[in-house]
Amino acid sequence: MTRFAWILNLDAELELARLGFEYVPRTKLSAQLAEYGRASRALVGSEDILLGETLSNPEGLLGRAWCPTPRAVVAFAAARITPEPHPASEVLRRVNHRMFAHQLGGGLPEQKYFTERAPIEALLRRAERRWLVKRPLAFAGRGQMRFYGAITKQQWSWLELSLERDGVIVEPLVTPKLELSLHGFVWRSGRLELGRICVQEVSERGVFRTLRLAHSGELLESDARALFAKGEQVADALFAAGYFGPFGIDAYRYELDGESAFCALSEINARYTMGFVTGFPRHPSELSLA
Repeated sequence: MTRFAWILNLDAELELARLGFEYVPRTKLSAQLAEYGRASRALVGSEDILLGETLSNPEGLLGRAWCPTPRAVVAFAAARITPEPHPASEVLRRVNHRMFAHQLGGGLPEQKYFTERAPIEALLRRAERRWLVKRPLAFAGRGQMRFYGAITKQQWSWLELSLERDGVIVEPLVTPKLELSLHGFVWRSGRLELGRICVQEVSERGVFRTLRLAHSGELLESDARALFAKGEQVADALFAAGYFGPFGIDAYRYELDGESAFCALSEINARYTMGFVTGFPRHPSELSLA
């Protein structure tokens, strides 16, 4: 069995957002991720190590990352560890960008992508809606802002910076009733394997808390079929884009204007996730891309 030296770079989206520019995580963020990311250690096999721990046999290790970003690959090189095969950084940025999921029919029916102020200002000033605005590369509830009522100077400052950098995704602010995820793995050959549907608990702001397998009868059969269909569609699109490796998709049943509906694809995580060990039938230590 292959032994892996892991890098749990949970801030991968922030690095990918700055691809081509220097990215240095802030000390406060690193401390927050160390606390928030404790559950990610379940990905590390019993024979694996975290990079930085004592290497008893470095020649027998392959490098594996939460997401194989350029910083992770450089860190492996510095430790004289060969990383396992991985997609190019430009591919990682493209498939983790919320625009990729948007183009696959993800998000709510009124979801839109904006890069200019005038059209988004006209939308946000519509009094009948509350809006959720998301930066395209973020995680765990970061890079989001809620808009309703008068738009403050602070909100405009955040929005204009977001538009200048990479645009924003805007969708109605809804009330989630059941949050779900589905995990999968795409091999370099294009072979696909999907796991089981999971129920996840997140904070009001989208921060991951816990995850478990969905119980029989907990969701509608039509929702389950739609979620598995989206999982297959996403896997095919990821492979066509040059991606291979682990992924997860999020979905949820929600209420809007007193009506219940199902969003079978809210976002794509083309990397490992906190719930991968629970949602996928095999532990990462049993999976190889070599």
